Amino acid sequence: MNKRSMFFMLCVFFLIAGCQTAGVAKPQHNEDFIGFATDIDLEGQKVLINDIWFSFTDETEFTSDTKDSLHKEDLTIGQKVKVKFDGVTDDSFPASASARQFILLTDVKSDKQRDAVKLVVNDPRFSKVVMQSMETNQTGLYSLRFKDLTLNSDVHVLVSIDDERVIVPMPTTVNQ
Repeated sequence: MNKRSMFFMLCVFFLIAGCQTAGVAKPQHNEDFIGFATDIDLEGQKVLINDIWFSFTDETEFTSDTKDSLHKEDLTIGQKVKVKFDGVTDDSFPASASARQFILLTDVKSDKQRDAVKLVVNDPRFSKVVMQSMETNQTGLYSLRFKDLTLNSDVHVLVSIDDERVIVPMPTTVNQ
């Protein structure tokens, strides 16, 4: 086989290998998942973190990022959590998975993010919050995007943790 044929075959191989479906990747088996707790059911032993219901048992480990041993009661609404789990079990929305370990993140940035999420979850305008993203803008406001399952709507809000306010931007229309 000459060099030109070999080069052509390698190009085709890399082209085919690179043409995989793009999109939002679901966490896979034994991955770590970081998100925010927006619903906690201690009796049902499950917690909604972003778009996954994580179930837990008495054997599930609860710790902090400083290695302190904690209990399930230490998990609070808005808490930023790193979850070690055994993979997503279904394709429902929100999905379900079984957690092996919850690591509660306690650094200053995570605490401020927790306060922003908590303000949104406790806001009476929203009910079932499924977090999608959070960013901090130049003014220090937190920009949160989430799905409200009761309203069946995507929502974008700005949060000022200093003023303890949730701001829903008004949609703008362009006259043509």
